Parts: sequence; structure tokens; C-alpha cells
Amino acid sequence: MIRNCALVGICLLLSGCATGGFGQFGGNNASSVNPAPTTPVESQQLGALIPNDQYPNQSYPMVGNSGQPINNAMGAEAELASPTYGDANTQEASVPAAARELKRTDLLGAWTLTSGASQCKLNVNLTNWTGGYRASSRGCNDSDLQRINAWRLDADKLVVFLAEDGVSVIARFYSDMPGRFNGQAALDGRALSFFR
Repeated sequence: MIRNCALVGICLLLSGCATGGFGQFGGNNASSVNPAPTTPVESQQLGALIPNDQYPNQSYPMVGNSGQPINNAMGAEAELASPTYGDANTQEASVPAAARELKRTDLLGAWTLTSGASQCKLNVNLTNWTGGYRASSRGCNDSDLQRINAWRLDADKLVVFLAEDGVSVIARFYSDMPGRFNGQAALDGRALSFFR
């Protein structure tokens, strides 16, 4: 009985819509719609893909035209292709033989950053950022360490912290044991470390 009443109600509602028409709401007046323009679509030949063997030490050759990583749905899996460790204003870094291979997830979280007797906080995450991924420092007395804004992992062993421009290297670090990274400032070569 209830089912029949509901069915009759729906039929009445639909018949009322049909007889009332949609003209006053613009839904049933298809003749007034102008057709879309029919301009031909241009096409061009795609370039060849870069084979992975051109990047023997890197598993991330996919980089956009701006030098930024091609972002995917997760964001955390994109990586920069950066064949050099420094920029024109800094000397090249060498990775010590004792440096262990790292994964990006080894760096995530909060750390204590030291420069001599001075300590401050360092936060590292996988948010895509200019130059790599987002990093930040808090409470640092050193003006260079205050500029940490991004990080990247080079050759799976060297952690590079970058300034706000995403290019200027602030410091480079390696790890020979879990939970501790040793390195040096790019500008003056002084010893730095971060740990937790």
C-alpha cells in the first residue's frame, strides 16, 4: 500500500514537471543555444623519452621544464634530478666512504641542529618546495641556518639544505649512523650536525 502510494506520488510529480514545462527556467529551450566553434585542433610530434640509463645514480629523470619535480597524486614520490651537489658560489662536496645510503623517509620530522655550542630546531618534510622538499629552522642564532627553506637528497647519501631561492646551498650532511647527520656549512665550511 505504501509502495503504491509512493509510486503514484512520483508519477504525479513527474507528470506535473512535464506539463508545467521547463521553459520558464531555461531547461527546455535547446533551440536558443549557440553551437560551439569548430576551429581545427593543432597537433605536434612528441619528443623521445629519456632512457633511465642516462641517469645511472638517479632513479628520477622526470623533471618539468622549470626544473621542478613533476608532481604526482601523492606528492611525496616526486624528486628532482640534480647531477651536481652545489651551485657556482660553493665548492663541490664529496661524500665520505662511511656515509650510509638514505631514503627520504629517514629525514622526516623534527631534529636538533647544532653549530658549535649553538643549537636550534630543524623540521624536514616531504612537501614539494622550490629546490626540492620543504625544510625550516627555528631559533637559530646563525643567519645562514635561519635561511634553510628546502632540502634534497643527492646520490642517495648526501642531504643538501637550500635557501629560500631553492638554489643557494646552505649546508650538506651525510649520515654514518641512524638518527645523526654530520656535515658542514657551504659558505665557510664550519662543522654542523643534526640529530634526534
